[in-house]
Amino acid sequence: MIRGSVIFITLSFFILSSCQENKPFTHLQFPNDSKTLVFFTDEANIQNESTYYDAIIDLKRSFPNEVANLKVIPFQNEKKLYKQFNIKSTPSLLVVSDNEVVTHIDGTRQKEEIIGSIEQALSETEESIN
Repeated sequence: MIRGSVIFITLSFFILSSCQENKPFTHLQFPNDSKTLVFFTDEANIQNESTYYDAIIDLKRSFPNEVANLKVIPFQNEKKLYKQFNIKSTPSLLVVSDNEVVTHIDGTRQKEEIIGSIEQALSETEESIN
């Protein structure tokens, strides 16, 4: 059971991170017409991030465009962005709409709590656009 969970988490991490370029971000640009998820991660602390990866995978079913815009910001070499977004701990997941942070969830959380908070933020911003 535990071995299967570790394999699932590891595969999830590789799938999610394979969509990202490994060059450092100096400035994040967000599309004006959609929401973006920004995930701040510390690979040295990956065991505490598994619920976030699970939540992101589940969110992809309901919000495929927003998850497609996912930006993964690793702790190494990105301390400037951590400061810019006032990230004090990892993992941290933000929803950005119109270049403003709509919601910010961080620390150890249950998957349902992460999904609920992010779904609410994505739904609210979706309603304000329509």
